[in-house]
Amino acid sequence: MTSHPPQRSDLRTRPTPALLRAAVIGTAALMLALIAGRPELILAGAPMLVWALVALARRILRGEERTVVDPQLRVNRRSIEEGGTAAITVRTSPGVLMAATLPLPPHVDVAPRRGSLAGDGEVRLRVSAQRWGMISAGPVHVLVGDPLGAYRAQRSLPAAEVQVVPASTVLDAPVEVPTPIGVSGVHLSRRRGDGTALSEVRAFRPGDRLHRVNWRVTSRTRQLHTNATFTEQDTEVLIVTDTIADVAPAPWSPTDAPTSLDMTIRATSAIARHYLTAGDRVSVFDIGHLIGPVPPGSGPRQLRVLSAALSRASRDDSVHRSPRRLRSVRPGTLTVVCSPLLSKDTIAQIGVLVAHGADVIAVDTLPPSIGDVSVLRGKAMRIDGRISDRFWPEAWALRRLLRERTVRELREAGVPITAWEGPSSLAPVLLSLSAARSAPRRRRS
Repeated sequence: MTSHPPQRSDLRTRPTPALLRAAVIGTAALMLALIAGRPELILAGAPMLVWALVALARRILRGEERTVVDPQLRVNRRSIEEGGTAAITVRTSPGVLMAATLPLPPHVDVAPRRGSLAGDGEVRLRVSAQRWGMISAGPVHVLVGDPLGAYRAQRSLPAAEVQVVPASTVLDAPVEVPTPIGVSGVHLSRRRGDGTALSEVRAFRPGDRLHRVNWRVTSRTRQLHTNATFTEQDTEVLIVTDTIADVAPAPWSPTDAPTSLDMTIRATSAIARHYLTAGDRVSVFDIGHLIGPVPPGSGPRQLRVLSAALSRASRDDSVHRSPRRLRSVRPGTLTVVCSPLLSKDTIAQIGVLVAHGADVIAVDTLPPSIGDVSVLRGKAMRIDGRISDRFWPEAWALRRLLRERTVRELREAGVPITAWEGPSSLAPVLLSLSAARSAPRRRRS
């Protein structure tokens, strides 16, 4: 069967009201000048009639028909990072003027602000996203016309979906973990074996490899000695995210202040990138339902899979679902819980992880403006320059005080807690994990 080439979709152009007015007024002026014998009317109507005739003649001489190629929308990048820019190009027939405008989504900047004009049938718009997620650039309203403005047509193009992944923050933290549980990697184990880190120099034993013989010590002691090393292992990193509720910052905070979900997503992305770069296996488990589970994996592919899963997280909390529960975890797994520590289900999940022998770190993602206790000392809350009479800040201040009890109990149970404040948030906690390993742990029988 012979396949026919796809038909070109065309856009029908129509005369503009300006062309119709010029033709009617110019013709009427000339007729009145001939009938009434008033030549001054020719000076009033001739320019408009000449403009209409030039527009028509130009259209005929250039071979321009009533149709132009239907505008096509293309996006150069379907995935960008926070703060990144994607270029949206709209193209149609060459030699026509075109204007394109699109509505401004939240947390998105468009340049030029009100669209763009082009003389060669092409318009380029730059879309910059300031927050992770899926943004819908459009629908794009396109207006095409000839250079004289005599003929035009318009069309609305469907919106272009652009995926915005969390910014690639590099953690200022060590990659060492307290309990390496893999086979090979960059983490030093307490077990001696094949590796590059020197453990001790000892007497040669049957089975030792000859290339590890320490000839300097051997020549001095007249007895064969060899270098003993520590094994180098990888580890498994589990990131537990709490997306049960998205806590917005205080009303007096800046408009670009992050919510608890923003902080959770950015912390998860930074931690995953940190350990995937070190060669570890990283997985994600979401107690809520906004992020799908990401199975363990390593390497650049796992980073792309995880970034895509984070960017697809929806902010729509209209559907209430029961929180997920992680049934088991491998002992020694480095587990990072990113949560505002407000849900009882999350606190219970941390207890289960500790009971199973995991090395747990809690990253507090509650916005710092939430629960400002200064309102309890008589500080007035101002919104838009006016003093608010609502008790919203007092209620959150009391809720934060109640939360401090939970934080204290978790720390007493050996779970280090740090507030997410950027790339350097995790460094002191990772360094203190070795001390947390000595805390008593309860295991299920």
